[in-house]
Amino acid sequence: MGTGRRPLPPAPEGLWERPDMAEAISGRDMAVVLAIYRKYTGATQTQIAGACEIPQSHVSEIQSGRRRVTSLELFERLANGLGIPRTPLGLAEKPDARRLDGQDAPARPLPTELVPEVVRIYPNRGTVPGEMWRALLNHAQDTVDILVIAGLFLPDGHADLVPLLRAKAANGVKIRYVLGDPTSDAVALRGAEEGIGDNLAARARMTLTYLSGLRDVPGIDLRLHSTTLYNSIYRFDNEMLVNTHVYGAPAAHSPVLHLRQTAGGSLFDHYAAGFERVWATTEGA
Repeated sequence: MGTGRRPLPPAPEGLWERPDMAEAISGRDMAVVLAIYRKYTGATQTQIAGACEIPQSHVSEIQSGRRRVTSLELFERLANGLGIPRTPLGLAEKPDARRLDGQDAPARPLPTELVPEVVRIYPNRGTVPGEMWRALLNHAQDTVDILVIAGLFLPDGHADLVPLLRAKAANGVKIRYVLGDPTSDAVALRGAEEGIGDNLAARARMTLTYLSGLRDVPGIDLRLHSTTLYNSIYRFDNEMLVNTHVYGAPAAHSPVLHLRQTAGGSLFDHYAAGFERVWATTEGA
């Protein structure tokens, strides 16, 4: 990305307000954003890469769908480089943002209708990009809340989950990790409903074994619940993944809602309150 490259061509008026573009931005679908942007500006991938200070190969992979954008840093680079409106993308406005006439931009309420709470709905947990779990955890600065029955896929799929959580706690992140009590009637019933019997309790016990290194760590509270769990909840600051539970099907085969806390929304707070109600019933693991 050396100097001397042609600058980006100007974006036509109204580009960001086009219905297809606005939908892609609010859904954080950067593959579609780039495709529409290139169609109406004629920009090359090399020009975009230079403006956003990322490799051209990344631009190609994003547009083709081979690379999903999940990191805050990459969203920032794309927004800054292309001039994508930050608020509908879920990014905070820059404190030094100015109007074109050089005057301070007037203060205005957050247009919550442009910041949807539901970022995306995945048809099943397997379609959630694996890198998203790590990205959300890596960017958490205050709160990590996890509520599952077993959730074995997390420690099973991320060998460094325990050290990563310990490091987060050492940096001041409050972590609450709640598993289903393997001896409880609720876990036994759920196992029977899924058709796997005692195997669900066995998965919960295996997860507990994986997470044993979290016990007695300052900032981490590992507990058990014995409730009928209707959703698994994974909260990372103001981002949340809600894995719905469907009768007779494992959580891995059920839809996942990606929620983002917004000023005028209620879904995020609704599920967060559900976590708190379960938390109030828990016991130490």
